[in-house]
Amino acid sequence: MSKRTRTISKFIMKLREAVIRRFPERQLYFRTNGVVRFISISHRTQLMGILALFGVFVWSALTSYSFVFRAEILAAKDVELAKAEKNYNKANEQFDNLKKDIQKSTMALEQRQIYLQQLLEADKSLSSTILPDQEQPTAKNSPSQKNNPESDVISYEAESSDVIGVYQDHKAQLANLEFSIARIEQQQQALAENMISRISRKIDYVENTLKKSGIKSSKLIQLSQNKPSLSMAMGGPFILYSENNDIDLSSNEPFAKLYARHNRLIDLESAMQHIPIGKPAKKYYISSSFGIRKDPFKKKWARHYGIDMAGWWKTPIYASANGTIIKAGRNGAFGNFIEIDHGNGFRSRYGHLSRILVKKGDKVTLEQKIALMGSTGRSTSPHLHYEIWFNGKPINPQKIFKASNNVLKIQRQEYDS
Repeated sequence: MSKRTRTISKFIMKLREAVIRRFPERQLYFRTNGVVRFISISHRTQLMGILALFGVFVWSALTSYSFVFRAEILAAKDVELAKAEKNYNKANEQFDNLKKDIQKSTMALEQRQIYLQQLLEADKSLSSTILPDQEQPTAKNSPSQKNNPESDVISYEAESSDVIGVYQDHKAQLANLEFSIARIEQQQQALAENMISRISRKIDYVENTLKKSGIKSSKLIQLSQNKPSLSMAMGGPFILYSENNDIDLSSNEPFAKLYARHNRLIDLESAMQHIPIGKPAKKYYISSSFGIRKDPFKKKWARHYGIDMAGWWKTPIYASANGTIIKAGRNGAFGNFIEIDHGNGFRSRYGHLSRILVKKGDKVTLEQKIALMGSTGRSTSPHLHYEIWFNGKPINPQKIFKASNNVLKIQRQEYDS
């Protein structure tokens, strides 16, 4: 037998002796009807009873501990759940607010899109600003490029896995919406800038034509402010810049610039509908120009407010634009005389006529025959004395003649920059 085995055997023997010594065999005596009986309780039975009592004691202690601290544990859980619910509600509230802001932005984009579509439908030449293979602009900052989007979207500390999941889901939705809105807005702004450029060139074309005609564009627009546009029939509510939409109304904002430039173009085109661009005679030559000249009778320098268009007797005379006859008859040195009001400050005058074919109040159209050339009144030979007045002042008809092709293109919406 090894030394180790002997040591274990000695330990077991000592432990057994200690148990026997501590728990010696005991007898329990019972006396019944004069008869004495007893039960012997061995040291092993005593030991097992002691162990059973010790187990019951440990179980009771653990149960008491769990019961005592259970309330505190449940209270802590309730606090944690309440905090998580609060954060969840906060996340939902902030998400709803941001969703409303995005809906406002979406509404603004829709109104802008409607306005752009109206412009494209009203002016087909602007559609050339959209190329089929034009590269679509992308948003400046995609969701992956934004600096700390969490601080821009929702800022709160999630305390539970459920709230974190909701937060991440909401954040992803908002990031996608913001990216889509930014992309669409940049596309619209790029289109607006192109349209501004095209409209600006058209305005330059119109203003240069007016300048060649001797007409100030500012005065032309001023006189037409209270008149509806004849060149473009448009209507309906315009909701682009609603108070409910937080849109930049500064002069540098593309849609504000586009709206202003397009309105100016409409005003110019509308006002130019009244310019008398037609030539009142088909066969003629200029026998006396506009401005300072020597009077054919007195041989002194005098002002000549029109031009003299010499031709054959009874050469047909035509209205130089649509309008209303406001004078038709004898008029002193002009002889037989016609005056037409074309609207927006424009009037044309026709003198020395041999015969008048219209009467006061008649409505006439461009190139409608209104008279025959003659030499009535203060005249040396058959010719037409022709004047154009704008805003109470005479302008040189020859300038109108030179610019007539461009003016006619503008009036018919057939021009481009």
